[in-house]
Amino acid sequence: MVGRDFEEKIFSSLKEKDLLAGSFLFFGESQVGKFTFADRLTRDLEKNPNVPSERLIISSEEKKIGIDSVREIKKFIRSKPLTSKYRCIIIDGADNMTPEAQNAALKIVEEPPSYGLLIFIASDYGSLLPTLVSRLRRIYFPRVPKKDIASWLIEKKGLSIEEADSISLLCFGHPGFALEILENKDKKTKEITEIPKKFNSNREFSEFVKIWLSRLYNNKDKDSALLKNILKRVEASSKLNTNKKLQLKSIPWTH
Repeated sequence: MVGRDFEEKIFSSLKEKDLLAGSFLFFGESQVGKFTFADRLTRDLEKNPNVPSERLIISSEEKKIGIDSVREIKKFIRSKPLTSKYRCIIIDGADNMTPEAQNAALKIVEEPPSYGLLIFIASDYGSLLPTLVSRLRRIYFPRVPKKDIASWLIEKKGLSIEEADSISLLCFGHPGFALEILENKDKKTKEITEIPKKFNSNREFSEFVKIWLSRLYNNKDKDSALLKNILKRVEASSKLNTNKKLQLKSIPWTH
C-alpha cells in the first residue's frame, strides 16, 4: 500500500477494540487504492492470507450489480466462519448496484451477523440510496501525495529518482494510474486530436480524460483548446441534467 498510513491506523484500532464487524463504505476517485486496501485488510484477517477462504468479492466495472449478487451475499454470510473470526464481503463498484439490489443489501446492513464485515467500494456514492449510505461507516480515500508515490516507485518498483518524479507528477495522485503509466511507458502514447463522437461508458470517458491530461501536461500550448472545450462541455452537461448517463451522452455532442 502507498500513502494509506492514516487508514491503516483507523482499522488497526478498530481491530484491537473488536469493533471491526459491520458495514463500511470506501469512497473516493478511481485508482487511489480503495480496493487494494480492502483486499489487504480482509486477507490479513484470514488464517492463510494467500488463499482467503472466508471472503466473497462482488465486482463490477460497468455491468450492473443486481439482486442475484445480493442473494449470493446473503447465502455466504449466513455461514459462520471456520478459519477466521470474520466472514468478509467486498462489493467493488457498489455505485453500479441496482435500486433493488441496494434495498436488499440494506436488510443485510441493518441486521449484520456479529462476524460479518461488509465493505462497499464506490467512486461516487451519490448514486447509492441515501438510506443505505446512512447505515454505512464512511471512509474517504483521497489522492495520494506525489512524494509518497515517488518514494513507492523508487523503493518497490526500482525506478530512478527522475523516472519516479515524472510518473508521480503525471498520475495526479492515483497510484493505479502510476502503474498504468509504468507498464505502458515504452508504448506509443495514444494520440488524441478531438473529442470522440461517443463515450460508451464512464470507464471509457475516464480513460480518455486520463490520457488527455497526461498529454496536456507535456504539451500545454497545443492541447489547451481541447482542455477548454471539454471542461465547458462537462460543466454545461452537469448543469442541464443530474442524470450521470445523460451527462455522459451529452458531452460529445457537437450541436
